[in-house]
Amino acid sequence: MGEEAKKFKLERLTHTDGIQLTENTYNLTIGAVLVWGFLIDFIMARFLTPYIVQVNYIVILIAYFACSMAGIALVFKSRKPAVSLAGFTVLAAGMGLILTFFLTAYTASTIYSAFLMTGIVTVVMMLAGMFFPSFFMSIGRTLMMSLLACIAVELIGGLIFRLPLDFVDYIVVLIFAGYIGYDWARAQAYPRTLDNAIDSAADIYVDIINIFIRILSIMGKKKN
Repeated sequence: MGEEAKKFKLERLTHTDGIQLTENTYNLTIGAVLVWGFLIDFIMARFLTPYIVQVNYIVILIAYFACSMAGIALVFKSRKPAVSLAGFTVLAAGMGLILTFFLTAYTASTIYSAFLMTGIVTVVMMLAGMFFPSFFMSIGRTLMMSLLACIAVELIGGLIFRLPLDFVDYIVVLIFAGYIGYDWARAQAYPRTLDNAIDSAADIYVDIINIFIRILSIMGKKKN
């Protein structure tokens, strides 16, 4: 997830139109948008869980992809903050839909543990991206190629040959942890506009959700 968003990043480096924010306001805006995305996910999980298990998985998957593609297009192709925020909301709704369905397979204690671990990884990698921006900005291509390799392995090895690929979850967690540091470092390199703050939050949000899903999968398999 989220690779569609990466190709729009270079354009943001020259996106200087709009009101320039202070560093603190810019970073607080990123945080506020992230909270908004997680709130959407929480509300959907809280109120849709009894109903979503009755919906065909293919329907949920189609709705998820439709919301994700529409949200990404609105967020990263628009330079208007209101449109970008609307796109982020659509993106978060799509993520919330697939998350709600995914969470029905796990206990509350496992979900809480995965949530806590994801939070720790997120904070650590944001700090790493803050203190070592040059390093993280230099590994973007490596992260992308590694993620594409993992996707290929899962598609070919898992779906076609039915191989046990539990180790891929650990690798994907590491890749998206690297992406948090990368996206945070990149966010600080962009002009500090409101639209760039929303776009950067969308990048980091997708990273965090992917980490949460994989950690949840790892913990669930261990428990079983």
